Amino acid sequence: MRFHVSAASAPGGGAPNEDHFLVSDRWALVLDGITRYPDDGCVHDVPWYVARLGAAIAWQLADPGVPLGTALAEAITGVNRRHEGGCDLANPVSPGATVGIVRVAGGDLEWALLGDCSIAWRDREGAHQVRSDERLVGLVDPPAAVDVGGIRRYAVDYIARVRNREGGFWVASTDPGAAAMAYTGSVAAAEVGEMLLCTDGLTRLTERYGRTWPFLFDLAAAEGVEGLIRLVREHEQAGPAMGKRHDDATGVHLRFPAPPAGEATLY
Repeated sequence: MRFHVSAASAPGGGAPNEDHFLVSDRWALVLDGITRYPDDGCVHDVPWYVARLGAAIAWQLADPGVPLGTALAEAITGVNRRHEGGCDLANPVSPGATVGIVRVAGGDLEWALLGDCSIAWRDREGAHQVRSDERLVGLVDPPAAVDVGGIRRYAVDYIARVRNREGGFWVASTDPGAAAMAYTGSVAAAEVGEMLLCTDGLTRLTERYGRTWPFLFDLAAAEGVEGLIRLVREHEQAGPAMGKRHDDATGVHLRFPAPPAGEATLY
């Protein structure tokens, strides 16, 4: 399927970028690495994890017959093999990531979400739809955040009870079974004019700063994903700090040109 791509990723500060993206002519993915906890039992950092997970997912997606959930599960298993010898994979805060995937499948665009990435699309008439995994923000009666390693977040003992647990939230880490909890779906490719895959550092534009998804699509079309990242940094600088003032921000914008009249789109 023919599409035009704009993609970019930028760290939130001086630390290494823990987001990651990959794009081919058949699929795209974004990963948002989970900020590392001290004593996570792993000798590898988060950028190591997201790079290997992205490559492992890409390897699985090369086979169009593999369902997205299966591809993610097999990718998690593959990364486990890369570091199970020297790392404690049973640690409840072992490095992990949230995931967004889109793939061309016949006449459809399949999508999968695990964790707080988002996928949105706009049809050729301008109507848009958004899919997000909001299980983290939907936790029932979570405790107050505490200082862990200089960052305010949930304590490890609470994370151990809710991360990749029924009634909690789900991410890609060391449990391949978490992939079965991904939200998945599809949309007819002929109906889609453009799609956006975003980590939560970019969806701050809609969630914190009052921008609309149509605005994001228009800005991405005019200035690329780099324009979205510039705008989110401007808002972060201008407004009061809420949690992390700056977050790694990543997006992939796919545009699907309409075929000429009388010409069928090839998938």
